[in-house]
Amino acid sequence: MADSNNKDDDNAKKKELVNKMKATKEQWDAEAQASPDGPDETDKLLSEAISMAIDQGKGWSSPEEREKYLEQLLDDEFIPPIFAENNEELERSGLKDAFSSLHNDGETLGKNMLDCKKKGNDSIALGRKNVAKNIQVRK
Repeated sequence: MADSNNKDDDNAKKKELVNKMKATKEQWDAEAQASPDGPDETDKLLSEAISMAIDQGKGWSSPEEREKYLEQLLDDEFIPPIFAENNEELERSGLKDAFSSLHNDGETLGKNMLDCKKKGNDSIALGRKNVAKNIQVRK
């Protein structure tokens, strides 16, 4: 019974938070419309992205969760996973599985490495062929 009440409270808080996000978004949209230049394309894209995220129920489930995340970012020991230099740092970030599962359409690391090497070699070869013929000679 207590778990049911907690879930209801959590759902109510989440709905309240989503409604608050929607209201804030609507306020931003109104401000963009009221500006002398009107909303630019970046504002429009951001507004659509925020709308989609809110509709999908994304975002913080509670203000406490947001605060916890922000505190983690400000921690001197925390290394964002994209800057991790080894597996240990990646594991401490808590996002090892997410970064490990990043594959380009299911291709293996070896194939990606060979593709990148080929692109680099091709770029160098093309660069050698496209030599500018404006060599200046000193007299």
